[in-house]
Amino acid sequence: MPILCFDTTTKVASVAVVEGDAVLCEVSLGHVESHAARLLPMVDFALRQANVKRQDIKQIAVGAGPGSFTGLRIGLSLAKGLAEGLAVPLVLLSTLEVLAQAASLHPGVVIPLLDAQRQEYYAAAFKCGQGEFTRLSPDMVVKKEEFAVWAHSFASPVLLTGEAAPLAEHATGFFVARAFLSAPRAAIVGILSQGRTPTDPKCALPNYIRTSSAQPKKGGLS
Repeated sequence: MPILCFDTTTKVASVAVVEGDAVLCEVSLGHVESHAARLLPMVDFALRQANVKRQDIKQIAVGAGPGSFTGLRIGLSLAKGLAEGLAVPLVLLSTLEVLAQAASLHPGVVIPLLDAQRQEYYAAAFKCGQGEFTRLSPDMVVKKEEFAVWAHSFASPVLLTGEAAPLAEHATGFFVARAFLSAPRAAIVGILSQGRTPTDPKCALPNYIRTSSAQPKKGGLS
């Protein structure tokens, strides 16, 4: 069952085609200035390299945030359009869960961090190691000055990952994941999406968590 999956919630655009646990093709571009200009060509390239036609796609999976408001809108708009046009299920994934899964070999707590601006982080906590992957908190906004106390409350070796992890170096007592783990991978989006409950494309909303000064408040993935 080929799944087309992508993530545009950070500065990195990632697209993949997966089938089961097999990654047929994955392509990522770092520091993309315009996801709108690059995303569809990346989708077409990934499908060609995977030797999968659009009509063979059985599911669409997309990272639905939190993250860049503009990136979220671009990625989810394409995902909804493809799911409706191909009449296939659409599955939304938490960007923070995807980041945590990439670092899940860490024996302890993994906390993915994205910069939420306003001296805040987007964050969530997951218990990992020895085959365990359990969510410990919802996706949330944490003030930078309160982050260390919150993260240490889990009383376990904590690994920080995600683009904002280096920004938290002022908070002592944490491990920081290698840089190559800091961007969401589309292949993980696709693999995690299998067995998840689909969302009606007409009702699919980004997981903004909060409103911005230029964006009205919206609900979304929790």
